[in-house]
Amino acid sequence: MIRLLKSSAGSGKTFNLAKTYISFLLRSKDPQAYRHVLAVTFTNKATGEMKSRILKELAVLAEDPSKSDYIVDLRKEFGSDEEILKWSKILLVNILHDYGSFCVSTIDKFFQRTLKSFAREVGQY
Repeated sequence: MIRLLKSSAGSGKTFNLAKTYISFLLRSKDPQAYRHVLAVTFTNKATGEMKSRILKELAVLAEDPSKSDYIVDLRKEFGSDEEILKWSKILLVNILHDYGSFCVSTIDKFFQRTLKSFAREVGQY
């Protein structure tokens, strides 16, 4: 699934991207789901903000879901706070212990990594 969010500065893109990311992780019921998700932004600052927001919100959800800015929407999708709390804890611990696989990247870094991985195939290795 590819989801694009396009809007002007200050309109809540980071909030919505982080909410979408967390919702996808929770919905998957896979403790390693973050390894299969790529979030792409345009700037290093936005990348840092996205990672920070995702980790912060997972920490809030793992501690007390009722304090999360996302809880209203998550309750609609998942129902019980207990299920949200349980999976948020699992995901947060897994991401922190496997931080290198938590992929939020700038678009240029993503393409650079992609091209580098195909360098051998095009004879540039």
